[in-house]
Amino acid sequence: MEWIKGVAEKALKEYVMQGSTVWILSLQELCEADLQNMYACCSEVRQQKAARLGSEMKKGQSVGAGYLLYLLKKRFSIEEEPVILSGGKPVFQKNAGVHFNLSHSGDYAALAFGKNELGMDIECVKRANLKVAKRFFKQEEYDYLSGKEGEEQADAFFRIWTGKEAVVKAAGGGLSVPLDSFCVLEERIESCGKVYELCRRKLTEKGQTLWISVAQVIM
Repeated sequence: MEWIKGVAEKALKEYVMQGSTVWILSLQELCEADLQNMYACCSEVRQQKAARLGSEMKKGQSVGAGYLLYLLKKRFSIEEEPVILSGGKPVFQKNAGVHFNLSHSGDYAALAFGKNELGMDIECVKRANLKVAKRFFKQEEYDYLSGKEGEEQADAFFRIWTGKEAVVKAAGGGLSVPLDSFCVLEERIESCGKVYELCRRKLTEKGQTLWISVAQVIM
């Protein structure tokens, strides 16, 4: 990331995940002046969106995501703003070969990009939510989760949850793709007539455990 210069350089980390690249921005390492400078780099649409948000955390997440998008455009010399498809997926119309996806959780904003269609999700690990799992997971996923306890159960929940979110975002279908229509216990998934490959990574940042999942379309 030698080409990256600016307010976020100290708080930005890069991970390569099977052909895709993930940038993670730690918002807690930034001061108010940093966030203001990042805000100035965001598009007018992103600035307006951030201004409408109520909580300071959500504003920071939105600004962080907008700044990562600014860095991506700079990296590939892209001048256009992305458009949002009907399913909620952002794409570049004139630079269709650059695929990307955004996510945020807690004090972190993240962006994944690569040459293949992809979706990405990042989550801060908390307690497992068995009610959510019962409603949205396939039976084999729920059984797998129920066989664990405590930290292992929380770890398994967010591994599965981020995997599902990544696949849905890669598909671009939004809520039209039921989370219980496919299983992510393995790394290759068939859904919506396509085949996806999942790459997942667990990180510990400043005492906070994060799960990151990237789903790429391979067939």
